[in-house]
Amino acid sequence: MQKIKEIKKIANRIGEHPIHIKMFLLQYSTLMERLNNNTAIDAYMDYKKNSPKPFVKWVGGKRQLARQFRDLNLYPPDEFNPSVATYFEPFVGGGAMFFDLLPQKAVLSDT
Repeated sequence: MQKIKEIKKIANRIGEHPIHIKMFLLQYSTLMERLNNNTAIDAYMDYKKNSPKPFVKWVGGKRQLARQFRDLNLYPPDEFNPSVATYFEPFVGGGAMFFDLLPQKAVLSDT
């Protein structure tokens, strides 16, 4: 419970959704144990800056809307765990939501 509160506190501090912090911590948990909070935030920001981005600009793309969706708690659902659950994207377009979430398993489609 304390870990969840700490994750939410860090997420609010840097304007990210807690699910992104959880994913980062799952991938780099041993590194994070050796860093203090400020260094960990810097490490996360580097990770976010170097993470994959949508491969094309897409008319109607949601890349710029992702932060607003998170602020309104429309995306992603709190119970969605990208390290376990499968993400389904029937209309991938440029892939903005997929690349923002970066799930371990995904089914992407576009007609």
